[in-house]
Amino acid sequence: MKKIFSIFIILIISISCNTPIEYEKIGGEWLREGARLGKGYMIGDQKDSDLVKKFLDAYENMDAQLMVDLSADTVKFHPADIGGVFDVDMTNTDFIVERQSDWDSISRDYIFIMPINLEDSDGRIVTTAFSETRYIKDGSTETNIFYERLSINEQDQIDRVVQYSRPPNE
Repeated sequence: MKKIFSIFIILIISISCNTPIEYEKIGGEWLREGARLGKGYMIGDQKDSDLVKKFLDAYENMDAQLMVDLSADTVKFHPADIGGVFDVDMTNTDFIVERQSDWDSISRDYIFIMPINLEDSDGRIVTTAFSETRYIKDGSTETNIFYERLSINEQDQIDRVVQYSRPPNE
């Protein structure tokens, strides 16, 4: 009996020694004034990345209703093509349908999608970069490279979209 008990103790000690310790690495730093000053970033949750990918795919597939379903009632929108920040009513599809009204289809080639969280904050952000080609109803096309930062609220809904873009190297 002593042998079995000793083997059992050795087995438990052996298993506990191999248990990996997980911790959150913090890197980078917020440099603008305010409550975030000096705070770092850590990798966010995969579910946030999945939510944003679903939202982005809905835009690419011109599925305005799915975008509405994944959004807060009001989304702060910082468009790449005009200056300013706009409160977009996302209780209906009107804004998205109007924005896409000149296009037959959209094609995107994603470079990355990365969820991040700010240290000591509930803020959830997903950044992404992609090339987008818009097929316009007149038969022409336009291509841009986008960098977007999307914020997710406590209800797991998109509540802010910040865009930057540039033309591709040709």
